[in-house]
Amino acid sequence: MTTPQKVKSAFRHAVRLGTGRACLLARAHPEIDFSAYLIEAALTCFAYDGQAEPSRAAYLYELYCLVPQQARIRRAVLRGLATERTDTWALTQLFGLTLFFAQQGDAAARKTLYRNFLRNLIRSSDWAGADEIITLDGLAGLHYVARKYGQYLKRHPDDWQDDGPIEFFQEHHPTIDAWAELRQWAETDADVQRYLQNVKNTLASQAYHQAARPQPEPVPTLEELLQRPPGTYVRLAVRRQLPGPAEARLLAERLLTERNPAVRENLLYLFSRIEFPLGYAPILALARQKPGRYRLAEFATDALAHLPAPEVRAFALQKLARTTRPGQYTSILRSNYQAGDAALLTSLAARFHNEHTIEALAISYVAIYEANPTPECAGPLLALYAKMNCGMHRYEVVKLLIANGLLPAWLHEELPFDSYHRTRLLHQPPA
Repeated sequence: MTTPQKVKSAFRHAVRLGTGRACLLARAHPEIDFSAYLIEAALTCFAYDGQAEPSRAAYLYELYCLVPQQARIRRAVLRGLATERTDTWALTQLFGLTLFFAQQGDAAARKTLYRNFLRNLIRSSDWAGADEIITLDGLAGLHYVARKYGQYLKRHPDDWQDDGPIEFFQEHHPTIDAWAELRQWAETDADVQRYLQNVKNTLASQAYHQAARPQPEPVPTLEELLQRPPGTYVRLAVRRQLPGPAEARLLAERLLTERNPAVRENLLYLFSRIEFPLGYAPILALARQKPGRYRLAEFATDALAHLPAPEVRAFALQKLARTTRPGQYTSILRSNYQAGDAALLTSLAARFHNEHTIEALAISYVAIYEANPTPECAGPLLALYAKMNCGMHRYEVVKLLIANGLLPAWLHEELPFDSYHRTRLLHQPPA
C-alpha cells in the first residue's frame, strides 16, 4: 500500500532530480501537501551543473501551478529572492520563478523582481535579473536596467558593463533599435548616459585589444605540445591534433623509452583518446602503478578503454570490486564488455549515491552502451536514471533506452514534464 509519506518521499526525490515523475505525482495526489519540497527545490539549484544546464524555473512553475499551497510557495520564493546571496544559480532560478509570478499580474512579485536587481550582489553575478526585467516590460524594462547600471557605476566607477542586456532586448524586439532608444534616453538621463558610455568604452576596449593582439602564433606541432608542461591547454590542443596510424605507432614506441615523466603523461593522455597500437601490456603495467606526482596511472587506465583483452578486463573487475571511484574503471568495459556485465553495472549504480560518482558512471555507461548495443542495458541505465540530477546526461540515457527499444511505459509518461527541454522532446505521442 502506498502511504502519503511514501508519495511525499517519491515527490521530493523526483523534484530534486528534475524528472517528470514529480508532475505526475502532484496530479495524482492533489490531497497531499508537497509545498515543503517544492520550496526546497525553488530555493536550491539541484541541477548537477547549474551553469551548463538551463534554469529549472519553468519546470518548478509548472509544479507550482498544480498544487493548492501556492500562497505559501510564492511567499517563500519572493523571500528567497530577497535573501539569496551565495549561489548564483539558485538566484537566477528565483528570478525566473518571480518573473512567472509577475507575468500573471502579481504586483508584489513585480516589485520584488525590480527591487532585487543589483542589490547585495553575489560576486560576478551583476547580470542576474536583467533579462527577466526586460522580458517582463520590454523597452521600459531595458530603460530601468540601464538606469540601475548607471546608478551602480556612479558608486563603482571602475566597474565595466558589456552590451549583454542590449543584445538580449534586441534579439527579442528586432523591430526596435535599442541603441537609438538608449541614446535618446541618455540625452536627459545621466544614469543612462553613464551606462551607455561605459558599455561603449567596454566595446571599444575589446575592439582595441582585439586589433592590438599580435598575430597568432603558429599552431604548435604535436611534438611541441608533448614537450610542454602537462595541463588543460595541452590536453585540449592534443585533442585537435590526434595523429594518424603511422605517427601513432612511432609515438607508442617513444612512450616505451621516454624518460621525461611530463612527456610520458602527455603521451598517455594522447593514448587515452586513441588506441595504443603496440598491445595492452605496457599500458596495463602503467595503470597498475601507484598514483604519483604525474598522472601516469590515471591516463593509462583511461587508455585501457580502447584495448580489448582478458587481462585488461580482469584488471577492471578487480578494481571495481573495491574502488570508491568506479567511473574510472567502468570505462574500460567499453572495449571489454561481456554479456551479463549489466548485473555488475546495475549493482554499482545502486551502491553509490554521491552525485559526482553518479555523473561519472553516467558518462561511462553511455559510452559503453553506445559501443555495445544490447537489451541488457536497461537495468544499468534505469538504475542511473533513478539517481541522476544531471538533466543533460539523463537525456543521453533516455536516448539510449529509446534506441534499444527499451523505454518503459512509466518513463515515457514522465518525459513531457522533465526539467530538461531536450528530454521532453523525446516523448512520442500515441500513433
